[in-house]
Amino acid sequence: MSGLPYLQKLRKSDLAEFADTTKLADYASLKKAELEVALDEHLRTNSTTYSKVPSLSEYYKRLGSTSRSPIKRMAEKVSETLKSDEEDTAPVKKSRRKTTTRAEDTTDTESPVTTLIKQAPKEIARRSSILTSQIPIPPSPAVVTDAIDRETRRIRTSISHAYDETHIHEYSDAARDYLSSPLTVTILATLLEAYALRATVLPNKLLTEVPAIPYIKSTRTAISVPDLFLLLDSKFWAPFSLWALTSLILPALISYFINLPLKAHPSHNYSTRRAATQHNAQMQFDPFIFNLAKGVIAYIVYAHHFNLGGIYQHFTIATVNESILGGFFAVIVSSGIGAAVSLYEAVLKK
Repeated sequence: MSGLPYLQKLRKSDLAEFADTTKLADYASLKKAELEVALDEHLRTNSTTYSKVPSLSEYYKRLGSTSRSPIKRMAEKVSETLKSDEEDTAPVKKSRRKTTTRAEDTTDTESPVTTLIKQAPKEIARRSSILTSQIPIPPSPAVVTDAIDRETRRIRTSISHAYDETHIHEYSDAARDYLSSPLTVTILATLLEAYALRATVLPNKLLTEVPAIPYIKSTRTAISVPDLFLLLDSKFWAPFSLWALTSLILPALISYFINLPLKAHPSHNYSTRRAATQHNAQMQFDPFIFNLAKGVIAYIVYAHHFNLGGIYQHFTIATVNESILGGFFAVIVSSGIGAAVSLYEAVLKK
């Protein structure tokens, strides 16, 4: 072994002093690292000469302590222990047979020590492997990243399967298909008008009350239903028939007879009966003319109180106009929106 680590800890002035003491040639021109190596080789080569120098005692002490391997030191300790045990336990005899017995014991004790020295590296390696296997080693960053990626893919796959099973995308596509048409816009506007009119001509009537529920609701809950007995009264039929006539019947008749798309496409050749039926159903009423006629009729009847030849009273016209949210102006606006959507769809189909 080498005492170079000890020399590396010293300053260059100390190394120069050692070189001068040991008469190392040409050490002045060497650098510190070169001087350390040269001085270490020089001192090991001339150990018998300079080992008794007081200033170099520490160097040779470290050199002597590192010259033996840990396995050899352990084997020497084991041999010394066995010898001391044998000396303590061996019986004291004065006969001639004593020498023979000691010789045999010495021979017997040397064999296990030699075997132990040979088996020491294997035993150390075995115990080291056992200790290493028992110590929990943290995983590497690559292993942690792979585990996170696998878990993320598993969660994403589960969410995707759950979303596919709900069929939300199919329902949303169907809803977009139904809502993206002038007919749907017209139906929604008509339903809003009918709901507002129902609250006036067919008001709710108290049916019963649900008692208070402890810890949930402290008051009674009223349950109301439309008063169906009003269906037998003219107070319901007069406003309802006026609204149905101005918002549904008359605009539908006008759009049926004044049908511009039907004139623009007088004849078609379709390969299937289903395609021909669908096309003919679309061509029965012109949605643009329907909304346009509805707006004009609402303005004439509700804004100027046109009683359709004396069929309806002014009170009935005012009742319908006040029942609809926004009055006739809201009907004109909704009709204008429906006409614009119909015209936009016709332009896109060209």
